Amino acid sequence: MLKALKSKRVTELRSQQYLQCRDQSIAITIIRSRRRRRKLSLQVGRSGVVLRAPFATVAADIDNMLARNRDWIYDRQQMLQVQQGEALRYESGEHHDYLGESLELSVAAGKGRPHVRLGDGMLHIDGDIKDAAQINRVLQQWYLRQAEQVFSTRLQFWAEQLPWVKDVPELRLRRMRSRWGSCSADGRICLNTHLIKADQRCIDYVIVHELCHLQEFNHSPRFYSLMTSAMPDWPQYKVELEAIGARLVRE
Repeated sequence: MLKALKSKRVTELRSQQYLQCRDQSIAITIIRSRRRRRKLSLQVGRSGVVLRAPFATVAADIDNMLARNRDWIYDRQQMLQVQQGEALRYESGEHHDYLGESLELSVAAGKGRPHVRLGDGMLHIDGDIKDAAQINRVLQQWYLRQAEQVFSTRLQFWAEQLPWVKDVPELRLRRMRSRWGSCSADGRICLNTHLIKADQRCIDYVIVHELCHLQEFNHSPRFYSLMTSAMPDWPQYKVELEAIGARLVRE
């Protein structure tokens, strides 16, 4: 049932409906506004999911918007749930992901600038360590360096495999919460640094996805056909990322 805000002229109408996302039924608050709004927008926060729309938007357009973003809504909610859960303490015995492996963290106080090294299936941080916040910073800097190296190598590999890619696109890295990558209209690729924690094939899936946008700047049937021709088993890695995504971005 629509509820109007009290005013001389109704400027906003609110309603609620439910969207089935895999194993969950998620409440969606829909706000139709007379303000100068031309497009529909979605926001997923700790207080719930809100869809804002122009006042005259028909129900079919709202349903289509929700259907197109069903996976994103679900993934974003999962991420928020993890963030609200147990916080990482950055101490020995804790597990952190890297290239598809869950590595036990080993923190050892010593001399010199703290640094990260891999060995014996563990993630070692040694040096003059003051607190957990410093360990977090050192680890994130290490993840960034690994991401720069691995992502650049895989981007070059796939750019050489796909016939429509003439040059290796410019690569940018960002820590993001709600997406794994993006492709700008001028052909620049941006990848989420958290992706370095996933298996290489998941990294490849995201890179191929963004490179396909150089040919099809949309998510049309032609885009997904292009994806399948480039990487036939991509749906497998999409599902894998959806399953572990919330854990990978909790830092």
